[in-house]
Amino acid sequence: MSNPIAPQMDLDEGNYAHCQVSEYLPIAPDRFFDWYISEPIENFMLGTLIVPPITGTRVLTEGPFGGAGSARHISFKDGTIAYEKVISTDYPRAYSYQPYAYNNPVRLLSDYAKATMSVQPEGDGARVVWDYAFHARNKMALPAVKLFVKLDWARNLSNGLKIIRAHLEQHGVSRRIDEVRKAA
Repeated sequence: MSNPIAPQMDLDEGNYAHCQVSEYLPIAPDRFFDWYISEPIENFMLGTLIVPPITGTRVLTEGPFGGAGSARHISFKDGTIAYEKVISTDYPRAYSYQPYAYNNPVRLLSDYAKATMSVQPEGDGARVVWDYAFHARNKMALPAVKLFVKLDWARNLSNGLKIIRAHLEQHGVSRRIDEVRKAA
């Protein structure tokens, strides 16, 4: 599969399992996305007991990932994959994207997700807010998707933000997470 077409998004919010996580970051809000968009997600999305770690990505569209319409292929440690398409950008404040065509077991309950990451000024730093919602394939799947999102997916996102915060506290935006790991 080279780059499957992302499904049309359902406008009925009742068909989604939502979660929101946030984290304070010790950086200026307008500097976050310049660092984040080019930071390999495998450096901070390390998975949970249920969700495998991300092991790599491959950009599928012309130019760098991060612009509206750009897409990438995501690989997980267990051999499963997903695709991700940027829906809209409002840098340096926010961007929205759509994960889809995942082939992990969640595909039996959910056909895609939608997410928005936004950054707001807070004190001397920034508050990153990550809204994420899995679309249920049908009404019968919705309770199971909600349980997965509540018990595991929100933890996966929160863990990723904690890794980002720890890195930015110690190194700021001048270095990448993997640069620091290699130097250690």
